[in-house]
Amino acid sequence: MKILVTDYAWPNLDVEKGVLNAIGADLVPAPDSEEETLVRLAKGCCGILTCWAQTTRRVIASALPDLKVIVRYGVGLDNIDVAHATEQGIPVANVPDYCFVDVAEQTMALLLGLSHKVAQFDRLIRRGAWDIQAGLPLRRLTGQVLGLIGFGQIARQVAPRARAFGLRVVAHSRSLTPEQARACGVESTDLDTLLRTSDFVSLHCPSTPETRGMIDAENLGKMKPTACLINTSRGDLVDEAALLAALKNKTLAGAALDVRCEEPPKADDPLIQMDRVIHSPHAAFYSEESLVELQEKAAWEARRVLTGEAPVHLVNPEYKIDRKA
Repeated sequence: MKILVTDYAWPNLDVEKGVLNAIGADLVPAPDSEEETLVRLAKGCCGILTCWAQTTRRVIASALPDLKVIVRYGVGLDNIDVAHATEQGIPVANVPDYCFVDVAEQTMALLLGLSHKVAQFDRLIRRGAWDIQAGLPLRRLTGQVLGLIGFGQIARQVAPRARAFGLRVVAHSRSLTPEQARACGVESTDLDTLLRTSDFVSLHCPSTPETRGMIDAENLGKMKPTACLINTSRGDLVDEAALLAALKNKTLAGAALDVRCEEPPKADDPLIQMDRVIHSPHAAFYSEESLVELQEKAAWEARRVLTGEAPVHLVNPEYKIDRKA
């Protein structure tokens, strides 16, 4: 058995090999993510493990009829032609249950950096300005309000960490009930109230037609001029032109962005030039521990299917019907 690994962002595939060699499966790592390369290497493969590479209709078709499973390293499925896999009776699985702690820790790091203007002071000092006045006002974190938009597993990890710093935590999610919120030590509220009352607004939503661009000029205008926005979720949740305008007009105090609409952004990107914006390179998910977790879980999903079991996180359950047809 051969399993194509289209791409990966860690030093080696030893973790995957430990899981898959045990059932006689060998890994075929692609030297690059070009479609022609993947089409060539997919021939005869019974599985595909993919991170960011485009797993197109042609790549999937090349692996047929041997292909039995496709697994995404991570959550999003934009790079996989799930519809075509479904038509061909191929189950697609992902790994939505890793890096919760890591993203929560990065969220808190960005929040603390904004609160105490760590990056702003650092930039000023590197430019030769030892001037506390340039960063004022500075406020004590204890007693301020953190608003979480979306209340999935990551936000639920953020909440107790934020409370430990003395923050009051409010959350908005369509599925969140007041009882569930109380059980997690947060207050459930509507989006408008969250935006108007929060000192920090942190995004924890998936990218969907409903959420894309939700942080637009109108919603940014509802926030306090002293408030800050944190995004460790998806770049397209934020209208970046509107965010830039709010920062320039000082109707928003600052922002921390781990994700962007375009990654990496252009060198002359105006948000990068702003002292009141903290950036990280889509790194919130990353830790040595989270990568091992991701590798293991992805490999086990492939192993389950190849040994006749159902994957834990099947994203196209309708494939079973098509397969019988």
